[in-house]
Amino acid sequence: MTVKEFDEFVERQHGAAAVDWDRERDEWLAYLDELYGKIETMLGKYVSSGQISIRFKPIEMNEENLGSYQARQMILRIGRQEVDITPRGTRFIGFKGYVEVIGSAGKASLALASRDRRFTVQGGKATELIKTSNRFRSGSELRSSSAKIEWEWKILPRPPGRSLDELTRENLFQMLMEVTNG
Repeated sequence: MTVKEFDEFVERQHGAAAVDWDRERDEWLAYLDELYGKIETMLGKYVSSGQISIRFKPIEMNEENLGSYQARQMILRIGRQEVDITPRGTRFIGFKGYVEVIGSAGKASLALASRDRRFTVQGGKATELIKTSNRFRSGSELRSSSAKIEWEWKILPRPPGRSLDELTRENLFQMLMEVTNG
């Protein structure tokens, strides 16, 4: 370890103490609203025809540093099937947030992940892969970066591990069919 690396570590720790947790919570809630809007758009044809209904229910969240706050759970009704899209929180290692999609036949997960970074998931653990020269390094080997991270919703894979999938219309439909045994 070099003095420069230790300096960077100290600076990161100092910066962590200055986090605006109210802003973090509000940003997380805005990302949830963005996710819900995206899902509503993708299901628009079915909602407008009355084949799918969407409603929201307030839920109480409680997270370290953020404290208690209210979020919304999205509930999809597809015929007799109901799918709950439930936020589980923000500030997960490797992700900005995490949401469970729960149906009668199982559950799936969505994560708010960096748009520019590649992840692989194995055994419930996400590993970030960054291309450096001719090899990849895991997220634990990375140094902090001043670059602003662009976040996007991705589908977490089921075991065995593989890369996260972009949340597209087709992937959403597949996920909804899987959790409802469609």
